[in-house]
Amino acid sequence: MKTRILGLFATVLLISSCCVAQEKSEIAKTGSAHSSTQILIVFGKVSNDARTLLTDLDSEWKVANASVLKGYEDHLVRVRCYIDAEKSQLHILSIKKENGAENYAARYADSAFRR
Repeated sequence: MKTRILGLFATVLLISSCCVAQEKSEIAKTGSAHSSTQILIVFGKVSNDARTLLTDLDSEWKVANASVLKGYEDHLVRVRCYIDAEKSQLHILSIKKENGAENYAARYADSAFRR
């Protein structure tokens, strides 16, 4: 009699712990800090008010931490960031100014010109 009660109690405890474990995993999936956990590199032009970034694919993104873009207005930049596609928003980690029109010079003494 005691073994049946103990077995029943163990079964109920096992089933309830499995249900609780499944509920906690669903909560952990929905409460992530960044929707994109990878750091991405995006090229684009900063707007006049330094609140948006127009990327090379002609898509406009709002910037979550817009204070980072101060001083880069109307410039072409390369940005390392997290992307939140649902809100169309970027969280910038680092920024670097790019030269839009780089000048290349050919060196005629180079081996590519000797044939």
